[in-house]
Amino acid sequence: MVITSFAQENSAKVKENAFLLQKEIEIWRTDQSASPKVKVYSCQAVRLDANWFLTAAHCVYNTCSGSLPCTIQITLAEASLRQQVRISHSTQTPRVFIYPGFYPGQNRISSVDVALIRLDPSSADYDYAALEEGIWQSVTPEQFKKQLKLDPETKAQLAAKGALLVSSANLPNSRLLPRIVVPKMQNGSLSYLVSPSLEVYFVSKLQHFISPSFGVRRGNSGGGVFTTTGDLVGLVSSLLYAPDGSASFQDDEGKTMLTLSNAHGYFLFTGFNSSTLNFIRNHVPNLRTVSAEGGFATPTEKDFQSIVRSINRTPMSF
Repeated sequence: MVITSFAQENSAKVKENAFLLQKEIEIWRTDQSASPKVKVYSCQAVRLDANWFLTAAHCVYNTCSGSLPCTIQITLAEASLRQQVRISHSTQTPRVFIYPGFYPGQNRISSVDVALIRLDPSSADYDYAALEEGIWQSVTPEQFKKQLKLDPETKAQLAAKGALLVSSANLPNSRLLPRIVVPKMQNGSLSYLVSPSLEVYFVSKLQHFISPSFGVRRGNSGGGVFTTTGDLVGLVSSLLYAPDGSASFQDDEGKTMLTLSNAHGYFLFTGFNSSTLNFIRNHVPNLRTVSAEGGFATPTEKDFQSIVRSINRTPMSF
């Protein structure tokens, strides 16, 4: 497994193995009358425990929210051995659970951009492969199990699960104390970005986090936003931009609350507020959580515009 860091020199030490619970996922609409793959969405997910994966709602909404079935493929491990699982979702056998308040096309939903994927081993379809002379060759479960004993990297990826969620429930405007790290798992290679800035804020009015942009782009959606020690503080969400590069945020009635004039200069990500945390807990009863007020964040009296000014003053070096 290759681990690549794009961290800046002033970053804190990163606990890299903590990010192995991040997985690469693909989602497509299952259509038995045509091609089994119509349009494939590539995203990331975080393994909460043996049977539950957390991702962004916008990753699965277009394919899994209607009456037609969808398929989710999760790469559980990929080193010299690879294990993938395909999960079938339908209205009769639901395996994808989208936060009920999520509707695409509005920036106000980024605070609830969460979904869960349930892995039921008895109904899932597993694929096993071994890398031979640079080509993946299918192997039987028995062969995979035998070779796994000699492959510590694959074993480490398969064993990674159980993220600790940092709750932002009832949190006022606050500055996050630890640095944030955004990992990405792709083709068995783990890379990650470490924010060079400590100006990362939870905005109570928006119910999500905002920080200076530092290179998180398409393909990271649904992946975790961690501390350097591996605590999960949020998920990579989406943001709708106007043609001039601005982004506006509306309340429940559609009235504009706040606007960023140059939204591309910011990284906004979903935190775990009361609503999303309760949604996750209802499906994952053994969820491990800790309050952000317990040493992860400190309250600030800054309003949204003051927070934006603080972020804009942050010296950025790339």
